[in-house]
Parts: sequence; C-alpha cells; structure tokens
Amino acid sequence: MKETGQVLVIIPTHNRASLLPQAVESVLAQEHQDVQTLIVDDGSTDETRLVCELYTRNYPERIYYVYQRNHGCASARNRGLDLIDEKRNYVCFLDSDDRFLPGKLTREVELLRYHPEADFTYADSIVFDEAKQQERLQPVAASHQPGRLAIEHFITNEAKCGALLYRSLVFKKLRFREDLRYNEDSELLQRVAIEHRGVYCPEPSCWVRWHADSKSRNFLEIQRAVLRASLDILEAYPDFYASFAEQADGRIHAIKRSLFRQLMLSEHWNEASAYATTPLEKLLVAIRSNGYYWMRRQVGAALSKLRVKAASE
Repeated sequence: MKETGQVLVIIPTHNRASLLPQAVESVLAQEHQDVQTLIVDDGSTDETRLVCELYTRNYPERIYYVYQRNHGCASARNRGLDLIDEKRNYVCFLDSDDRFLPGKLTREVELLRYHPEADFTYADSIVFDEAKQQERLQPVAASHQPGRLAIEHFITNEAKCGALLYRSLVFKKLRFREDLRYNEDSELLQRVAIEHRGVYCPEPSCWVRWHADSKSRNFLEIQRAVLRASLDILEAYPDFYASFAEQADGRIHAIKRSLFRQLMLSEHWNEASAYATTPLEKLLVAIRSNGYYWMRRQVGAALSKLRVKAASE
C-alpha cells in the first residue's frame, strides 16, 4: 500500500469547551494539509458538544465528533484508535488544553519518511505555567539518543503525548490501559519505546498548559499509577528488565520513596507503611499513626464529656 501521508489527530476532551477551540485551531493551522481531526467527547456536561458541532459544520471533511459516556481519557483515545482505517498512515494525540506548535506535522511526517526504519517520532515541548504566566522548554527523555529512549523514559516518564507522532501500524495491537486513570499515556509510550524504534525531532512540537485542573497536578495519584505501571512493564518485558536491572530497580525504589513522603504528608498512614524501607521510616509511621489516633480518641472523649454535661444541665 502506498503511503498517503494522512494524519489522524485524536483529541480526547471532557468539560473543556473554553480551551478546546485553541487545540483544534492549532491543528487546522498546520501546514500539512492531509489531516483529519477526531474529537472524542468523554461525557462532557458543558458546551463541548456545541463547540464541536460548529467545527464539524465548518470543516465537514476535516473534523469529526464522537460522544461517549465518561470512561476516562484512555477510553476516549482508544475510541479514536478503533476508527483508524488503511488511509490513515499516521496517528497523534493532542490533549484538549494543549496545542500543536507550527510546522509539527510537516516536520514529523517528513522525518518518518526519511527514516523508514522508525515507527514514531518524539520531541521536546514548551510548558506554560498558567499560575506564573511563564513558558519554559521541557526536554524529552533521551533527546538526540533514540537508542536510549526506552530506559530513559522508564526512569523519567518525560514525554508529552502531543509531542509524538506514530505510524498507525503501531496500534494494530497496542491500546491505552483503561484501568489507569493517570499515567496512561506514559505507560503506552513505554511499551511502544520497547517494542518499536523511534526517531528524535530536534524542534519542540507541542505547547502544554499547566493549570489548576490539569491531571498532572495530582502528584499522589500519578505516583501510584506510575508505580503500578512500572512494575507491570518490568514483568511484561523481562528482556528489558534484564538489560537495565540496576537502573530499573533504582527507579522503582525512587518511586516508592516519593510515595512514602507524599502519603505521610497526606496522613495515609497504613498505605505509607507499605513503602517504609528503613527502620527510621517505619518508626516515623508508627509515631505519626499512633499519635494521630491517640489525638482522635482524646478529642472524641472530650466531646462525649461535653455532650453528657450539656444533657445533664
């Protein structure tokens, strides 16, 4: 089959009617014209449908809209992947609060044409901190070192989903894990990086917004998902683990230490105890946990006495 160069851009969205147009416009502004955009509405209750219907009316051959009940971002992306046909040689994803940078698709399609041995491209990103109103360059894992991407990404999880472009053949078997509500994009890229060859694009390709509603702000849930996904990856790919055992074990240890600290701060004592590895950490859990419950008992007893006294008066 002759390569057509057609790109399918999948945009999952949920209640982001105010931000979605910026994402869609960034795709429409791409120089590469052989592009179709599929917006998968994951159960939005705001004006997302109205926004999408406006685009599908104005661009009936370029923009499509699908609605589903709220099942999470992984499910929405998979819904888009299920609609891939033989005409669509390339696939990429864009979060509905982010944007493609100018020239992204042209550069990355040409890069894959120049590198037929590669199945995906990856690039740096520009991260915009909405609270600080500041932009910064965020380097991707293993920039300039495609041969190191699998292990470097496993260690850092550093890659933005909008800064990648895949050949559609990658998704003949692979799908996003729908049991992960966080880190599902990094988990899929990790499997892709192990199973396929990538090529680095030296120009940033995605603008990523950090804001109060970003999933990336929920550090504790992300770390829980990262640990779960990382352990599953090592079990599923024993050859990968054997090649990088020391670095992989170090990464798992670092995640557990980070989880321990976050769980202690959020007073999840029982869960924190599972990640306590040193005698000092175990002692700290016991002290904080016992002190917390002792205080609750004391407060409860004092309130009971007050109620009894009030009832007797």
